[in-house]
Amino acid sequence: MDDDEKQKNYELAEKLISEQNFTAAVITGAIAMLLAAVAYGIIVEAWPISYGFAAAGVGVVIGFSMGFLGRGISMKFSIVAAVYTIAGCVLGNLFVKIVNLMQATAASPIDVIQRNPLPVLAQWSVSGLSFIHLVFWFVAVFAAVFLAKRPLSRAQRLAIGMLELRA
Repeated sequence: MDDDEKQKNYELAEKLISEQNFTAAVITGAIAMLLAAVAYGIIVEAWPISYGFAAAGVGVVIGFSMGFLGRGISMKFSIVAAVYTIAGCVLGNLFVKIVNLMQATAASPIDVIQRNPLPVLAQWSVSGLSFIHLVFWFVAVFAAVFLAKRPLSRAQRLAIGMLELRA
C-alpha cells in the first residue's frame, strides 16, 4: 500500500469518526427506551405469551434508533444501548403491573404510581422474572448492541483499523 492509499484511508477513517453523534444517540436511545417500555407493558398485558417478542422489540427499537441518529462506530454506543435495553425491559415489566392495576381499579397510570411507594414499584419491575425472561432480555441486548453501531463496509473497517494502528 503506497502513501496515497494510506492517506485516503486515514481521511476516510477521520470522516467516519467525525460523523459520530453520541449526544443524539443518547437522547434518542432514552426516548426510544421509554416508548418501547410503554409498548412492552401494553403488549405483554394484552397478550401474556408475547413477552419474548416484546423484549426483543425493545432492543431492536433502541438499537436501531441509536444507530440511525448516532451513526456510531465506537463501543460506547453499544454499551449505552445495552444499558438502555435492560432498563427498558425492567420498566416494561413495571408498566405491565401498572396497566394491570389500571384495568382492575379503573385508575389512571399517574394515580397507580402515586398510590404506591417506590420500593413497591421497584419490586414490581423485577417480580415474576424467570429464566426465559432473562433469555429474551439477552436476545434484546444482543439486538441493541448489534444495531446501535453503524454498519461499515470492509474498506471502512480497514481504514479505521489503520488509523488506530497509526495512533
